[in-house]
Amino acid sequence: MVEQLCPTCGCSIVEGHEKEGVMYCCVPCATGEQCECGCCEIVEEGADD
Repeated sequence: MVEQLCPTCGCSIVEGHEKEGVMYCCVPCATGEQCECGCCEIVEEGADD
């Protein structure tokens, strides 16, 4: 099965939330609010350098 990606933030959909036939990773992404599942946090590699 092909991995589904959230159309709002681009992260993998694990449990997901469906709205109007479209799957999103979480309710905030489906409702246009800020994603709260933590997948959108920017991780800067080498920040400890």
